[in-house]
Amino acid sequence: MELNKIFLSGLTFLWVCSGNGYSADRQDGKFEPKLFQVTTAETRPNDAVLIRGEYLDKIKSVKVFTLDNGNVGNAEPAYVPLPVEDRLPDVNGTNLRTGPLASYKAKAVDLLQQKEQSLKFIVPEDLKNGVFSVEMTDVNNEKAYFYLNVPIVRWALSEDGECAVAGDYLRVQGKNLLRDKDKAHAVLVPLKGGKNVRCKVTDFFDDFSVSVDIPDNTPLGTYYLYYHNGMGGKTAWSEPLRIDVVSKSPDWWGVKVFNVMDYGTVGDGVHNETAAFRAALHAAGQNGGGKVYVPRGRYMLTGELILSPNTLIEGESKELTHIFWNPLNWDLYELPNSLISGTHHFGLRNLVMWSSRAWGVIMSTGPVEEQGTILLENLIVRQTGQLSGMIYQVKSNRDQVEAEFHSRWSKTGIILRGKNLKVRNCVFNSAGMYTFYAAGGFVQNCRFERHTTGTNQPYMLVHPKGLIFEDCYKQGDGFGYASSIDESRNLYEARNYIPFDYTNDRECMTLDGGSGGYYGPIKSVEGNIITIPEDAETNQWTENHWNGGGVYIINGTGAGQFRRIRSHTLTKIELDQPFLVQPDATSEISVTTVRHHLYFINNEAVDVGAYQLYGSVQNCVISGMTMTRCNGIVGRGSLLYRGKQPEWYIDIVNCRLKEGNYSHWFGIDDRGHSGHQSINLIGSGGTGMSIGTVIRRNVLSEYSYIRTSPGANPDAVTDVIIEDNSFDIAKNAVLLGGNATNTSGVLIHNNRYNEVDKRLETNVNKDSYLVIDDNL
Repeated sequence: MELNKIFLSGLTFLWVCSGNGYSADRQDGKFEPKLFQVTTAETRPNDAVLIRGEYLDKIKSVKVFTLDNGNVGNAEPAYVPLPVEDRLPDVNGTNLRTGPLASYKAKAVDLLQQKEQSLKFIVPEDLKNGVFSVEMTDVNNEKAYFYLNVPIVRWALSEDGECAVAGDYLRVQGKNLLRDKDKAHAVLVPLKGGKNVRCKVTDFFDDFSVSVDIPDNTPLGTYYLYYHNGMGGKTAWSEPLRIDVVSKSPDWWGVKVFNVMDYGTVGDGVHNETAAFRAALHAAGQNGGGKVYVPRGRYMLTGELILSPNTLIEGESKELTHIFWNPLNWDLYELPNSLISGTHHFGLRNLVMWSSRAWGVIMSTGPVEEQGTILLENLIVRQTGQLSGMIYQVKSNRDQVEAEFHSRWSKTGIILRGKNLKVRNCVFNSAGMYTFYAAGGFVQNCRFERHTTGTNQPYMLVHPKGLIFEDCYKQGDGFGYASSIDESRNLYEARNYIPFDYTNDRECMTLDGGSGGYYGPIKSVEGNIITIPEDAETNQWTENHWNGGGVYIINGTGAGQFRRIRSHTLTKIELDQPFLVQPDATSEISVTTVRHHLYFINNEAVDVGAYQLYGSVQNCVISGMTMTRCNGIVGRGSLLYRGKQPEWYIDIVNCRLKEGNYSHWFGIDDRGHSGHQSINLIGSGGTGMSIGTVIRRNVLSEYSYIRTSPGANPDAVTDVIIEDNSFDIAKNAVLLGGNATNTSGVLIHNNRYNEVDKRLETNVNKDSYLVIDDNL
């Protein structure tokens, strides 16, 4: 292997490889340990780092140094791949992959809690903050490297979907994006040759989302997007994200306008305008689409409006245009399925909509695979299941109306599905559901308010597939995220306010379970094909039912990795790619849902229950959360609904939990929910249910605290970093639950305490945790 010396800022470095050749950091060389995951949360000097993998007991030394920031200028992007839990290293890489920098002045660190599958160390306190290069040496003196604090780009979204638009902005989501604002930038490298395109970062929302301008003269085609956060110099770019650059789409409703007045409307609030509205919509449909314009006035409707593709209903303004539905002639249980519906490319803008006795208000309908591209903008929507005061005062009338409404509990309110949703600047007050299925696009600056009829409604369901949900007010009777097999990836939910959830389980965010197809041993593995025993006990196990789900190694050899299911029979499972370390006779696998790259950033909740990652979830973030008088933040990897659902590699950082006295339902005898607000890691139903959580730089006050709640299995909650948190007034600051090794591999480091009765309460073995610099 050729070694080339270079000099930067007076330090001598080694390139670990030259040209485009592979080095030991690819993990297919002589370096014996195999890495599945390293800490990717913001890491400062004196912060701890977790490495998860296999054969990590073979690492004999680790050294760390800070990369020089240098001047990236117009240099070609160059990146160093990170280990990842769900695929082989750099499997989608490019020829801009490079070897990491190593310094003769790197500082050796102590190896902490070193085991076969995990290792921790602390970044030296006297290093300059920035991008750190980590050098590992194994017992054979072979070396491998990775970087800390490099930007990670997960996905991107434009006004036209998960692509970039020439001459428009591109929202980029990931980690470690906000560092040096003056030097941060992105580069598009053409897939098939041509000039690189440099892109300016125009908005920094936080460390997890930025906005990049795509120059209007960018040639159309397929590119690799690379991002630099301004730190770490020429080799500290993100790994590539493949993305298409397209031209901006024209307004899909076209230029033809159909004024409802031309079809016979009056707009006085007395005449039935249904036929006129339908005539205007029919004309637009015959035209292949268009804008159905509704001037100022009050318009009474008595039936459903169905929008053809490429049709927009637009009012003069939400202050002047008012549409309402008169239900007085509707027989009981003969309501329209939805007041307004469409399949794709339909929208509503600049209106007030009022309805009572309605099931659906605005709904996606038609073939599921065709649904999407929906615009709701500048709307005020009011839906109540109640009738007039005089009628509603009669209990039998009230009971009839509520029974009618709840006969379609999951098919009420607002139900949207598909890609390229745009819901902006709306106020919804509904007795029904707020549902976003397989949703990609934007939900921004909206109010989702509750108008309940006394049951578990309205309930919000969010199943993201590339969704930005930000700057909204959300009040409901529960919020469920992603309960299906594969409808849960790439969510950025930020700066939302969630108050006053008193019914149902009071969850202001929950992943709402899911299920599982199989857990247990394997019979054999060959490449990317896993065979399970013929007599395996399975659940919902028909051919290809679990396609898109995941196979997780939760125990034994290879634990801490997962792969997605491409197809399966009753005994054979084809994965999207093989494991880096294959399972063997010691391993236990679990087939369950995949929920990946969900970022909950700078949200606030008041007087609600849990904000919880409930069931299978991997590589997700809760950052900047503020909770007041709530149950707290919960990470729950558990045996749920016949599925062992692991919770792995979660960052809970920079949150504030205050006023921690909490009453759930009755304040007592309510399944243990009442008590004190907490950050609670639950791992029940098996080994490896909760792995690799970082709890860092949180502020917990007025009885708020941190705890683990494992089940009876060893290592149910394992490899936790509890670090740089502040506790102010608490009975127990940290409670490690269980006995023996139910909770294990916990590093408690550099926390601060004020008026705390007991800093650590636990019955686990002493070698299951390590306390450093906490002065216990």
